[in-house]
Order: sequence, then structure tokens, then C-alpha cells
Amino acid sequence: MNKKVVMEESFHVFIVLISAIVYSLGVMWFITPAGLYSSGITGFGQIISDIIILCTDGKVKIPLGVFTFLFNIPLFIIGYRKVSIRFAIYSLLSVIVQSLFMMGWIPEYTFGIDALENQLLFALIGGLVTGLANAVALRFGTSTGGLDIIAQALSIEKGISIGTFTMIFNCLIALVGGGVIANAWEISMYTFIRIIISSIVIDKIHTAYNFVRLDIISDHVEDISQRIMSELKRGVTLMSVEGAYTHAQKRDAFVILTSYELARAKRICMEADPNVFVIIAPAKGTIGRFVRKTIM
Repeated sequence: MNKKVVMEESFHVFIVLISAIVYSLGVMWFITPAGLYSSGITGFGQIISDIIILCTDGKVKIPLGVFTFLFNIPLFIIGYRKVSIRFAIYSLLSVIVQSLFMMGWIPEYTFGIDALENQLLFALIGGLVTGLANAVALRFGTSTGGLDIIAQALSIEKGISIGTFTMIFNCLIALVGGGVIANAWEISMYTFIRIIISSIVIDKIHTAYNFVRLDIISDHVEDISQRIMSELKRGVTLMSVEGAYTHAQKRDAFVILTSYELARAKRICMEADPNVFVIIAPAKGTIGRFVRKTIM
């Protein structure tokens, strides 16, 4: 394994750890103290924990980290089969970190603010923090585990927006947790606000399966095209273009990518030609053989 690969893998592990820690703190410091419900498997774990507490009159309290770990085991298998082994391993690492943080050894911290009296504030900040953690993890080809694994698999196979899928699932958690178990619809309402904020952040930062069109004009367009085809496995169309003012003859490399691949494509262009001119435009979609690849 060469140095470049080691550095890339180390960076991904760093992103996994940071996103898992930020997500856990978002849950423990903002969502839980305000009596709100978290997203995905963590929120589902909160519901199961509340049911156990109700059924045992508060005599049995199982740490949220236990449910986070147990419920993610089957999802790890889904990630392995539907996405990739590396995605699954990184997701498992994230889940282990979250489970440890949610075992109760980190006390709730509310910054001197009464969380129950300021549920709207905590819903907004909690949604922003957890959404950011999820989005950054997905943007760099990793995951915070849980529902992200299923959402990523559906995004690859069906092109479904990750934010849309998670919003629907999390709305069900808000309805069941706040309206049915807690019998407090205001909790559901504040949880809905947290869900909307998280979903917006996820879709704004992680746009892996939105399409973009690149027009790359350069004196080294052949080199750029070869690297895009070999490294990104995307087809490139070459066109001859002429500057209207100078009448200089150049080549235009036209390519369709996912937004997730955009950063790598820009790096390829700049490395091959520091004077390259690139036009980036959104594409509504594609018809034909545009392969949806796993992210890792």
C-alpha cells in the first residue's frame, strides 16, 4: 500500500471519527436534554428505550448506546452487500464510536440553558449539528451508520434523494415517539423542525447523485480526458471550439458526472493544466447508460 493510499484511508478514518463524535454530541447535548427524538436508528432506539421504561415503571433503563449498536448490526450487512465493504466498515467504526458516547458516560450538557424551556432553540441547533455530521460523512464517502446505510443503498440503486428518504422515516419516529408514546404533540412538532433542518443540511452538502455537466476547455484536453476516463470511469466527448475574439482553436471535453465526483474532476483539470477553463452546470438527469457506482 503506497503512501498516497495510506493518507487517503487515514483521512477517511478521521472523517468517520469526527462525524461520529459530532453526531453523538448533537444527540446528547441538544436533542436528548430537550426531550426530542433523534434520527434514524438512534431515534428508533429512543422509542424502544421509552417503551421499556414505561412497561417497567422506570425500573429498567437501558443506555441508548446499546440499542444503537444492536440495531445497526443487520444494517452493516446491508451496507456490505448493497454499497461496498469499505463503506460498511467505516459505518461500523462510526457506530462503535457513537455507541460508546451514548452509553451514558458523557453527561448531558446544556450550556446553562433550560433545554425544556427552549425546545425550539435546541431543535434548531440539534438539527444543524446532527445534519452536518451526517452530511460530511456521506460527502466524503463514509457514513454515520444507521439509516444512512439504507438511504445510501437506495440512492445508488433507485436514485432516491437521501434527504427525502430519511425525512419520511424520521417523521414516523416523531409521530410515534412524541404523539403516541410521550403523548405530547409539541415534542413531535419540535422534532419535525429538527428533521427539516437536518434534511436540508444533508441535501445541501451531500449531493452525490445529482448530475453536473462539465465543459473543459484546455490546451491539454486529451490528458484531462484520459485521466477522467481512467480514474472516474466516465465517458468524455471531445469537440473543437474557436474563440470568437482571438479565433484560437481549442478542444472542449464534455462530460456528465455526479456531484460527488466533481471535486476529483476539478483536481484532475487543475493538475493537468493550471490555466484550464471549466464550465460547471447542473443537469436535470440522464437517459441511457449512465452508471450509478458505489461510492467506495
